[in-house]
Amino acid sequence: MGRRIKHTSRDVEELARLMLAEAIGEGPQGMNMVGSVVANRVEADCAPDFKGLRNIRHAIYQTIPGTNVPHFEPVLNGSLYTQRPTEADLQRARNLLHGDREPRARMNLWFFNPSPGKKYRAPCTETMPRSPSTKFDFAYRNHCFYVGVPGYCPEFYR
Repeated sequence: MGRRIKHTSRDVEELARLMLAEAIGEGPQGMNMVGSVVANRVEADCAPDFKGLRNIRHAIYQTIPGTNVPHFEPVLNGSLYTQRPTEADLQRARNLLHGDREPRARMNLWFFNPSPGKKYRAPCTETMPRSPSTKFDFAYRNHCFYVGVPGYCPEFYR
């Protein structure tokens, strides 16, 4: 379980769209893992990467510090805007925002697909590209999931 995140119906729809755009081919569990990471970032509220993310839309549209490049590929390539979530997708997002995180991804603050558009996943790297404060945790289908290195974000890793 995670912390409940205050949300609107628009937040629910945006999270459901991101989960679909990132992980529709990975089934409900893969989508829940991706959604858990996004919700975890709001819950973490720690510097330097996630300080001040007050709601789920802040996390979805956050850019890489010092750039205007979004963290999430579906925001960058526009696939976020073409998703049409079903009621089941919206309920999955609501559950995450109510604190029901995917147990395996409960402590992850990053994920990365090293082979977008491919039928295979390239090997996961020990740290996530452009994020030296990360450490590889596990892989699930097309995505690699990462946690913070020791000492990173003590507000979240307690």
